Amino acid sequence: MSTPTGRRPRVLFLGMQSDFSTPVLQALLANDCDVCAVVVPVASLLALKQSPIQRREQPNGRRVVLPLHSVTPSIIDIAWAHKLPVWEVRKLTDAITYSTLAAYEADIVCVACFPQRIPRAILDMPRLGCLNVHPSLLPLHRGPVPLFWTFRNNEQVTGVTIHFMEETLDTGDILLQEPVEVPEGIGYTQLEQQCAAKGGALLARVVQNLYTGNRTRTLQDERKSTTQSFPIAEDFVIHANEWSARHVYTFIKGVGAWDMPIEIRVDGDTLFTNNCISYSLFDKDKVSEAPSVGGNEWSRVVCRDGWVKVRVVEK
Repeated sequence: MSTPTGRRPRVLFLGMQSDFSTPVLQALLANDCDVCAVVVPVASLLALKQSPIQRREQPNGRRVVLPLHSVTPSIIDIAWAHKLPVWEVRKLTDAITYSTLAAYEADIVCVACFPQRIPRAILDMPRLGCLNVHPSLLPLHRGPVPLFWTFRNNEQVTGVTIHFMEETLDTGDILLQEPVEVPEGIGYTQLEQQCAAKGGALLARVVQNLYTGNRTRTLQDERKSTTQSFPIAEDFVIHANEWSARHVYTFIKGVGAWDMPIEIRVDGDTLFTNNCISYSLFDKDKVSEAPSVGGNEWSRVVCRDGWVKVRVVEK
């Protein structure tokens, strides 16, 4: 939506090469937003030779062809296909970085999966503020990988939140949020892509609303807030006797593709897995009759209320 003068909201986009950043950038470009530049973290510190920010140029003679199906295109390729400048940044707090980005005179800075903390100077730079796309229903699951904790907690609904950014992580006022169902057996990447698609659509709406003067915002309720960091090894441990079979199944299907193998502890035994194919419930009185850990590649693990067939792997 452009103004009567024909000007569209001018957006500076910060993201990275990920399944989450790509759909968000695509949504902004498809919804009449004037994306003026794309900023990504530097791929190699040596490449910048101490420079805090450097423009990444498209190789001479390279024609960018975006994939039509399934393969997630790089946000760098998307930017080049739309003739947008791409900046690799090493240090957001540097004065050179600030002056480089401020020169674009963006109305709004939009962030989707950017690994560096945004300093106060950048937050105050755009006249309408900095917006973040976060894959949870804030104030629940503040932190860098909220969907991991969605699977860890066996939650059947997550969501996406568009919020103003503050220096403290994921605490700014909420502008728009919507729930996202967590289908049984969905993987992390697939759920992340669903959240990103919805998040991109919501962000485009919010950008247009802010630009036309609709600035309704809601304070986050600190009484309901939860914050989690990156998971550690213990967070990949399943205590099968305490978890439901469905919980074990959904957690393994959700995060089994991560590099960290999932450890299952059951009746004094331990095994490691990265996948499962089914689960079954049975009467609690018959738990002792159910098959437990076996030595084959696929084994059935007894849980609190059933069993799960898991793929056994080496640690």
